[in-house]
Amino acid sequence: MKAKIDLKNIIFSSMIYLLPFVEFLMNNIIEIDIILVKSFFFLILLLFFCLLIFTFIVFYFLKSVNFSKIFLIVVIIYWIFFKHNLLNQTIISISDQFTQNVFEYSSEISLLLLIIFSIYSSILIYKNNLLFKKFVFIFISLSLFSSLFQIINYNHNLNVAKPKNLDVINFPDKINNKKENIYFFILDAMQPIKEFEKHYKVNKKEFLNYAEKKNYKYIHDTVNNYDNTTHSLSALFYLDKIFDEEGKLKEKSKILFPSVLRKSNKPDLLHVLDNLGYKFKWIGNFFALCPKFNLDYCLNKDSNSIIDSYLYINFFRQTPLIQSISSLAKVFNYDFDKHIYSKVNNGMGRLTNHLRVSHKPENKQTFYFIHNMSPHWPYITNEDCLYKKYPGKKNFDGYKSAYLCSLKRIKETIEFLEEFDPNSSVIFQSDHNWPMSKNKKEKKMIFTLVKINKKCNFDKNVSWNNVNTLRWVFSCITGNNPKYIKD
Repeated sequence: MKAKIDLKNIIFSSMIYLLPFVEFLMNNIIEIDIILVKSFFFLILLLFFCLLIFTFIVFYFLKSVNFSKIFLIVVIIYWIFFKHNLLNQTIISISDQFTQNVFEYSSEISLLLLIIFSIYSSILIYKNNLLFKKFVFIFISLSLFSSLFQIINYNHNLNVAKPKNLDVINFPDKINNKKENIYFFILDAMQPIKEFEKHYKVNKKEFLNYAEKKNYKYIHDTVNNYDNTTHSLSALFYLDKIFDEEGKLKEKSKILFPSVLRKSNKPDLLHVLDNLGYKFKWIGNFFALCPKFNLDYCLNKDSNSIIDSYLYINFFRQTPLIQSISSLAKVFNYDFDKHIYSKVNNGMGRLTNHLRVSHKPENKQTFYFIHNMSPHWPYITNEDCLYKKYPGKKNFDGYKSAYLCSLKRIKETIEFLEEFDPNSSVIFQSDHNWPMSKNKKEKKMIFTLVKINKKCNFDKNVSWNNVNTLRWVFSCITGNNPKYIKD
């Protein structure tokens, strides 16, 4: 029997199929230029081919139903399952209002509800329920065109201020001495020690005393310019504020982190490093993997492939697929978080392991930029840095363990660099506060621990955000008077 093709159903099915991809772009619109690469288009074709094959298999056994109707049922079920994470988070949010705890079976309940709705939808389509089909068509059409409109509008109407001065920031070298290596560790979401002590009723004076004995200075009451990773690290690479007084993105800083590190861009930080004869080496994480942007910057130059596991994991995270694969892996005693996430997100450990193997620093003075994901969610270590998984983004026990583990790793890194590269400048600093912050002001409070040349003057009145800390370092090693940005 030949497959009957209903053109309207095929067009409608194609719209439904594309909707999760369009919504993924809309929800990650800041990273749209990162997503729209060959691996994303490969995924669109591959997934479409898989659904088509599955439809042919079903059609082979149900030849009484025309092919286009089966395909419509398949893509609707496919689209429904992309609502798993949304439904799961809704159930968790509702349960939190009553129990103050993450509902243990929220994911399973979400999956069960989606299966029931999928079966019900399939029956209605099979029976040619026109009311249901019209409702779905209107809903899908509105969702698709609304998302496309937001994406197009974002690309063509960026809130960018008109350029006033595009001069790059520079630090002329007035000393011309051999420069030491610089290690800049971003400790994602690491709150100030005082705030940590206050909330958890602990005393970390021992850590502060240790750091002081190692000639590190912990700077209390440091506040960053922005309250999120993208804006904080963008400012760091432009060595300046990225928004003007009216809250508009400045023309020269319209390309944000991590896109700013693509080969076609040259932010101020990299311009300064070039002028001072520095190489730039970057260790990223699952938020921003170096090979996706610029292999020349990667400490380990992994090959770029058409298969982008980071992109695919994040795309399918909205479905039960990732959790199902993870659960299946546990049956075989394989934990993805333990074997993959915990290693990739431990930037400090990856750096020291690499340097131990190489036995010496780079053959040219180097600025190492290490984006250490901990103590940011996901919380997957206990306080001794052994693997332990804590569920949810707002898990106080999980954050405490991740924070204490980070302090432990900081000490290990200090010990290593003291022997491996004793004359280097080292900065441990967070980009923003923890996710349980009550407001934006609190979210900007950060952790700051530094070791630079003793001849560098420290001004306690300066706001030691990411930008000013780097301006201080570059001013010191070039013999310039620091020019700090104001809050």
